[in-house]
Amino acid sequence: MAFLAMIATIASTASALTFDPRKIATYLMMGLTFSLTSIIVYYRKMEFLASSATHTSLLAVITGLMLESLTGVQYSIWSLLIGLLIIYMAGVLIRRGLDPNSTSAIIVASTSAFSVIGGYLLITFFPVNYNLNSLFLGDPLLLSSRDVVLVSLITLTVSTIFIFSIQEILSIGIDEVSVKLLGLKTGVYDALTYTIIGLTSIGLLRFSGYILQHVLILLPAITASFYSNSGRELILYSITLSLFSCSVGFLLSLYFNLSPTGLTGVVLVVFMINGVFRRWVQ
Repeated sequence: MAFLAMIATIASTASALTFDPRKIATYLMMGLTFSLTSIIVYYRKMEFLASSATHTSLLAVITGLMLESLTGVQYSIWSLLIGLLIIYMAGVLIRRGLDPNSTSAIIVASTSAFSVIGGYLLITFFPVNYNLNSLFLGDPLLLSSRDVVLVSLITLTVSTIFIFSIQEILSIGIDEVSVKLLGLKTGVYDALTYTIIGLTSIGLLRFSGYILQHVLILLPAITASFYSNSGRELILYSITLSLFSCSVGFLLSLYFNLSPTGLTGVVLVVFMINGVFRRWVQ
């Protein structure tokens, strides 16, 4: 992992010298945010919610763009409000006994249908000065100052929640019954978990893209689990792998003129496949 960290540093420096340092720094912040979210999702066994949150984020951003055209309020504010509301509603349904898989299916089905309708309305009736391709493919190379501020705020918020609540969230994920018996208010930490998933999936959709967001949220922690022997190692490896993949993916994108998020996903998949074979051999 030290070797990967060194390569990540070298690749990031090379990218910064070749391209815009502000943009590579923002892309690495995105990678850090996804890795922290991935750790939470992995330990809370909420892959179902993380996957459905990506569908929710697409609907939220499309709706936010239409509301921005109507009200003048930035789409990022609208999309976060709408998306978090849907994710919190899903959390309430799960907490009240609805099967998580059924909840996920309901969210995916409904948000996908409304996203198609919303996308049609957005393209047809709203004069939006926005590259809709970035919602699906990601567009981290064309960042505005507003985008940099948004990514920075999301990274800071997610990192703060992670640092101050990781022990409790992991404990709930490992043995929720025992944690409840000890008197811990699990509902609060459930809400924090939903908030992290929502902020990451909705706030970073334009930069990661709808297609690759599934990979960037789910794979870092899952891949790290093949190489780690403890919870501390999994956290360290997940963050290192994510930053390494982002830095190398960004550098390769500059040389081969390909999507940074796509190449980042390829690097993560390569590590995951190697980890699977490594487990089989052992």
